[in-house]
Amino acid sequence: MNVPALLLRLYPPGIRERWGGEIVHEARLAGPRSWFDTATGAAKLWLHPSDWPETASGQTSRVLATAFVAVTTAAALLVRAAGPASLTVSVDRPVTSAWLAPILAAIALAAPLPPLRWAALGRLAATAARTLIAPVLAFGGLFLLAHSGLIVHPTGMADVLLIGCYWATLGFIGIHLCLLMARVGRIAVLPSTRRLHAALLFLGAGLAFAAVQTLLAGTLVLSCGLAALAAAVFVIGFDLRRVAQ
Repeated sequence: MNVPALLLRLYPPGIRERWGGEIVHEARLAGPRSWFDTATGAAKLWLHPSDWPETASGQTSRVLATAFVAVTTAAALLVRAAGPASLTVSVDRPVTSAWLAPILAAIALAAPLPPLRWAALGRLAATAARTLIAPVLAFGGLFLLAHSGLIVHPTGMADVLLIGCYWATLGFIGIHLCLLMARVGRIAVLPSTRRLHAALLFLGAGLAFAAVQTLLAGTLVLSCGLAALAAAVFVIGFDLRRVAQ
């Protein structure tokens, strides 16, 4: 197993393309004792997009938009895993649903705009269809199975398999949403650095609000997960301000 090459995949694309050979070379020379530092170095660089070189036009915005989708998906999975708890999504419960408002604002700011050319719109639609057909079919199959009446009260191994299938499907959908953003970002009009900066701050605020709310409700694990995501998003957002200025 080529561990240095695997560790290189942890780095942002611009870093990999500009200095990938040097990183792998240094990791091989230093041996296993450098692997942890190499991995932590990758994590630190993800938090500082202002240090990323651009090896292609719009690369930083495209990578950040994809990372935005990944963080939002991770937060959604965390909330889903914990159950309703103190977080709700209902106009009838505005206090416990207020955490969602800044997140929706962030999504609106980070969303790429469709191109204004028919040819590009066609490519955009085709790309979206190719990327989403598999997760749509997976979700449809899961939905049909759940409502087919074939399995009413699963127990034992059947219950474990169904739960595993459910979470695998959600994870599969999340991965394809990230792929969709990465692919669409090559065709659509990406948000500016200023918009991404604002979107990240709104997302961080929403996640922080949700973390505090769940902590007050006694859901410690969910609160810690949301707080960690919020902290990372805030660091990236504030660092991106250096690029936006």
